[in-house]
Amino acid sequence: MKIQRSMHKLAAVSCVLFIFVMVSTGQGEVVTNRSVIDMSRAGLSADIIRAKILRSDTNFDVTAKALIELKESGVPDDIIALMLERADSVLPGTPPRQPAEPAYSENAPPDTEPKPDGHLTERPVPDPKEAIRMARTIAFKKSSAHPSRQNLEKALLKNKDFKQLNLTILRYKEEADIFVEMGFVSGSWLTHRYVYRIFDRRSGAVLAAGETTSWGSLADNLARHIGRSLVQLRDK
Repeated sequence: MKIQRSMHKLAAVSCVLFIFVMVSTGQGEVVTNRSVIDMSRAGLSADIIRAKILRSDTNFDVTAKALIELKESGVPDDIIALMLERADSVLPGTPPRQPAEPAYSENAPPDTEPKPDGHLTERPVPDPKEAIRMARTIAFKKSSAHPSRQNLEKALLKNKDFKQLNLTILRYKEEADIFVEMGFVSGSWLTHRYVYRIFDRRSGAVLAAGETTSWGSLADNLARHIGRSLVQLRDK
């Protein structure tokens, strides 16, 4: 009996180590439909597959035939939705969109631009109140499968605070005056916490931040918090 219990413990530890390696390594690996199907058939949870997709380069086939194959192979719907999200910006035949002016990037400082003499000048960080008042467009970036973009946009358009702002929702953040990043808080499987940050696109300055949970309706909760944050910035 002791030997059997030891074998079970060893197997459990080996499984945990295997999952950790799958998630934390392979930075240069490209995840494809076949990768997702193989992970699903191996019994990895949706959370593990989601983490792998978000931390890797991807090349997904999202044609109707491929989606049917994913479903018939037992891939969960929320993982298929995430694959659609990741593939959406690189659909075949879609030309890359160029921003009208330099946009914020997490990989390069947005607050400098060259002068004719070669020196750099700082781009002023906007006053949050003025940035919201001047904004005409807004876009959203998600690092999680939920909520769906459609549900979030629908909830925002019904939100009384958001209606006051007269903002047009755009698909691409490079074209918007302000944008909102949202994501699931890793490890909060019981509390289901989601965070958001509101940025001024041109400078990359964080205008506001907050968090909510998925209890009830995640889309409605995020719409309520984001709308309230924007109105408070405008009116403060």
